[in-house]
Amino acid sequence: MFNTEEKKFIPGWLLNSAIIFFIVILLLAITVWVWEKTYENKIYPGVFVAGIDLSGKTADEAEKILNQKIDSFNQRGIDFKYKNQVVPIMPIAGPDADLAYGIINFDANNSINDALAYGRDENFFINIKNQISSFTFGKRILIDYFLDKPALNEILTKNFAALEAPAEENRLLYDNSNGSFSIKEQKPIKVIEYDKAIKLLDQKLSTLDFSSILLTSSEKQLYNDTVTNDLINQAYAYLDFSPLTLKNDQDKWVIEKQQLAKFIDINPKGDSFAIGLNQTETEKYLKNSIAAKIDVKPLETKFQLKDGRVTQFQAGKDGLELDIQQSIKKITNDFIGNKINEIDLAVRKLSPFRASSTEDILVKELIGTGHSSFAGSSKNRRTNIRVGADSLNGLLIKPGETFSIMKALGDIDGGNGYLQELVIKGNKTVPEYGGGLCQIGTTMFRTALASGLPIAERRNHSYRVSYYEPAGTDATIYDPSPDLKFTNDTGNLILIQARISGNDLYFDFWGTKDGRTVKQTYPTIYNIVKPKTSKIIETLSLPKGQKKCTEKAHNGADAYFDYKVTYDNGEIKNKRFTSHYVPWQEVCLIGVDKLSATSTKPIINTATSTPSNTSSTTATVTTH
Repeated sequence: MFNTEEKKFIPGWLLNSAIIFFIVILLLAITVWVWEKTYENKIYPGVFVAGIDLSGKTADEAEKILNQKIDSFNQRGIDFKYKNQVVPIMPIAGPDADLAYGIINFDANNSINDALAYGRDENFFINIKNQISSFTFGKRILIDYFLDKPALNEILTKNFAALEAPAEENRLLYDNSNGSFSIKEQKPIKVIEYDKAIKLLDQKLSTLDFSSILLTSSEKQLYNDTVTNDLINQAYAYLDFSPLTLKNDQDKWVIEKQQLAKFIDINPKGDSFAIGLNQTETEKYLKNSIAAKIDVKPLETKFQLKDGRVTQFQAGKDGLELDIQQSIKKITNDFIGNKINEIDLAVRKLSPFRASSTEDILVKELIGTGHSSFAGSSKNRRTNIRVGADSLNGLLIKPGETFSIMKALGDIDGGNGYLQELVIKGNKTVPEYGGGLCQIGTTMFRTALASGLPIAERRNHSYRVSYYEPAGTDATIYDPSPDLKFTNDTGNLILIQARISGNDLYFDFWGTKDGRTVKQTYPTIYNIVKPKTSKIIETLSLPKGQKKCTEKAHNGADAYFDYKVTYDNGEIKNKRFTSHYVPWQEVCLIGVDKLSATSTKPIINTATSTPSNTSSTTATVTTH
């Protein structure tokens, strides 16, 4: 008996199909591998940020491309036009280093990260779909930016207000001689539509469209025929409830009929009008006649250390503050709404951290020191640095507290000893307090880093200045923002001690060491960009031919340093602090009799801090 083995037969077409299938899979795999290697750490084809094609670019290359366009905008600004007047709005207002703040700030890195992540942040199949989609149809990513709308509105209003036909303050008039009300005849007012222009700018910025913006205006009638004698009769009825008495504890302020009449006005209410409070008059009275008698600043706990011993101690104390807006609401609700003529004002308590004695304060040792030099500073700048340092000296930071330097500094004004510096806003120079306070912010930033504290908020200066070298280790502050914030995560109190030695400012943080160690690399500075030639802005606020300039021009640059905190339990936190500085051209105002069609003109001379003596009326330059 024979065993025969039957051979299995595989059809040729099936074998060929299998071979072709595996070849196709292999080719696809090779194609995908080559594709991924080609675009490793690069942006996939068809990906645009703000309309700029970044296909095949690394993050550094994309950053350089976007920053070139942004830097050009930062130096050129954007023109707002109305009738024959042109006002250039610079994204960075106030070219002085300490008073410069960003009305418009772009975050190129965030948008670049989104572009780099597109096509590689999902699962394999979705990534392939997104890559094919961007290659075929394109993927458009808007650039991230911040627009300070209130600050921009303020600058536009100050520069164009003279071209508006403003409303008159009080529409309801009271004659003291005969005790009668009358309604002032109102003409239509011409209002420039700033909101519409700012909304248009908002749309343009996301695509880096920096073309000029034409302001429009409209006429508005303040009230119509619905304003009748009934409203006047209502106004008389409120006077019948005089006097109005405002109270706070034992203090009383009695408002008699003639004064009360100034507070009563006609206000819009939906599509009609009603009797209400004149916001301006009421606010002025509360601020000037009452707030000064109620407001008491809180007293922070402070003490001085010398040779490890407490030499001076100041216990904390609560403060009080009249809440003006809340008080106006109460007067409106109680008096206007319910005809109640005795009203308790809204007052809020301000409670600082308070230690009852030095025994409650456990401050054992120095945990970090920060330093900066202000050599070459003006007299005003030196004064502001000293005042700011004194206001922080001796403050205590509670465990777990996120410390805000702007909150700790309080009001930046003449009443607290600060001096003013001139800055350019639009095409006007305006005095502002606070030149020099970025020396405080930068030194405090360095102290927090040296102490190993987490940084909650920090922004570098808009441009690079000598006071804050090395670049990348600075922090700008401006009231109310940007701010510098950091968190006390040591579990113990931290005492701030300030000291000035010659041209050097130091902050020392005293507390209790918890075993953490800090490593910080020296900043890497790259992408050096020279500024454009000087820029002149015509203004009507200076005599004809007089020129007023600000600081020297500054090179643009990028910088970063790496920061590592190792905790006692072995936990490690790494952070890279990056900074972008725009190239900053010299900006000067020049007085003219009449603004030309374009109110900005480039000048040929090299940018310096001193204007060329082309006119005998050239102004002396103020540098900060």
